[in-house]
Amino acid sequence: MKQWDRKAKMDEMETLEFEGWHFLCGGEQLPSGKFQATVRYKAPPSDDIRTLVLDTERFDSARQALGRAKELAMTWAKERTGDERGDA
Repeated sequence: MKQWDRKAKMDEMETLEFEGWHFLCGGEQLPSGKFQATVRYKAPPSDDIRTLVLDTERFDSARQALGRAKELAMTWAKERTGDERGDA
């Protein structure tokens, strides 16, 4: 029988709205125990969640990976200013 381990590491996720994009940024634990930065977004018009980035860098904590995911999301948005937004 599995027992709950209060010291077990957990994934961390936060939403981020940046330049009209709606991201779900995460620090997700890998089987190795390290964490990976992940970036997903709500794809218009249906708001389906789509994966944009699964970072290859590994982190010691979910918080570090989450911070990296936010950086990646903002960079991604800046590179696509105007995409499907009606902006020039």
